[in-house]
Amino acid sequence: MGVSHAERWGRAITGLHPSRMGALPLVLPILQALQVAPLTNALVPNRSTVDDGRIVVLLILNRLLAPQPLYRVQDWLADTVLPEVLGLSAQHVYDNRLGRTLDRLHPHLGELWARLAGGAIRVYDLDLSVLHWDITSIYFEGAYTDSALATYGYSRDHRPDTKQLNLEADVTHDGQVPILYQTLPGNTADITRPVAHLEALLRFLGRPELRGRHWHPLLVSDGKMISPEAVRACHDHDLYYLGPLPEGKATEALLRSVTATELAAHPLAYRPQRVPPGDAAFVPYQGVWRPVTFAHGDQRFTDRALVVWSAGKERLDAQKGKTYLKRLLNGLAAIQKKLNAGRYRRRAYVEQRLAALQRDHRCQGLVDIALHGTDDAMELTFRVNRQRLAEVQALNGRYALVTNAGHLDATEALTLYKGQDGVEKRFGALKGPLVVHPLLVRTDRRIEGLVFISLVALLVRAVLERACRQRGLPLTASRLFQGFDGLQAVDVVWRDGSRQRRMGPTTAFQERVLRALNWPWPETYASGALTLT
Repeated sequence: MGVSHAERWGRAITGLHPSRMGALPLVLPILQALQVAPLTNALVPNRSTVDDGRIVVLLILNRLLAPQPLYRVQDWLADTVLPEVLGLSAQHVYDNRLGRTLDRLHPHLGELWARLAGGAIRVYDLDLSVLHWDITSIYFEGAYTDSALATYGYSRDHRPDTKQLNLEADVTHDGQVPILYQTLPGNTADITRPVAHLEALLRFLGRPELRGRHWHPLLVSDGKMISPEAVRACHDHDLYYLGPLPEGKATEALLRSVTATELAAHPLAYRPQRVPPGDAAFVPYQGVWRPVTFAHGDQRFTDRALVVWSAGKERLDAQKGKTYLKRLLNGLAAIQKKLNAGRYRRRAYVEQRLAALQRDHRCQGLVDIALHGTDDAMELTFRVNRQRLAEVQALNGRYALVTNAGHLDATEALTLYKGQDGVEKRFGALKGPLVVHPLLVRTDRRIEGLVFISLVALLVRAVLERACRQRGLPLTASRLFQGFDGLQAVDVVWRDGSRQRRMGPTTAFQERVLRALNWPWPETYASGALTLT
């Protein structure tokens, strides 16, 4: 009986070696369009046979596809199709070489980022008419005793036991694409950044490659930007701003200046995305404009504040108010119980404890507290001030957004401010899928280098999501990467020692995405080294 064709083929094959491809077909076209490798090589001098441009692309791909510490990148690379795609041998990509690349990048990080971001603006026609600015913190495991960046400071990650650096960034309203960022020491106070940030933004927008368009962006932020100095800077430099007024007596007076009846007469068309169309239970937001004046030096600026009310915030404020009031009353009751015993026998000590309990408390002034008597014979009484409590509760659900953008109506102002949540979601990717923590990287040069790599990866994720959404695929980068996770190539090893790379099967999801994007098919990345220009 003769040997079948399949059996002959089977005997000729001595091995099958799979290599991971994953979401490479989704992200490499963006890195090529942004010219990451050639821009890096043009800026960073390097006499090595392995150019820094390919190393930077490799590190960005690692952050996007499977984040690893530097010492593990080599092993990860060997299991993927990238040695052939990038023309990089895994044996040449050891951690010291990666670290030296980060060292060489350091003097050029600002210029390299500006060129990459400028390229993204041009290639993908990014709209800079509305930008969102925010600051986050990134904590580190370890001592970092020689670092000027990694220091103790206010932790937004609720990790006051760890050192951190601060990161500020501007992202577009459309797609939350990062276009500017700055690394800062972990103890940098937010209030020191608004004017310095505005100056950096103006320098970026004034770059030669961005000229030819009228840049007059609206900068949206949280309350850290709303200071008299920052407002003056916006007016002086022809920039719009939008953000919430900080808490304080002046803001409280402004909120009180609008009656509930006036608010109810001005419903807003804004609806959160989580509210389905036609939801009869949804209570519309309400908003009324009021003038607000800032003074800086001998200059005064009168802009507009939108007093906003929402039912959801009213419920949240009411619940928080009950929690804080109960906490204060319980603390007073605990002091009352200890009165005239132990350290609480001395009036001076009791007064100290009462002051500490009320210091910076959200319910300060809502409880009338009286301490009578002298040492060993004291009486503590307290009761809720119902009138003051009612005054505070009348402001539940209210906040004020201030802006100098006279072209915005109330609904537009609220809608743009709600987009600030997108910045926090982008920052969330740095702390989740991109895992920015540079474990075992002990110099500030390399820390800043890995932050740069992660920000470029963040830019690629944002551009990818935006491109998919524009083509009718509203998918997150995480969902896209998950859908491409199983994509691989297989090296067929023949009896004569030769190899032949073939693509594994693609799923219906993968084909649908690639057709929508009109980007190269996976076979493109299985045929050999690519030109990264």
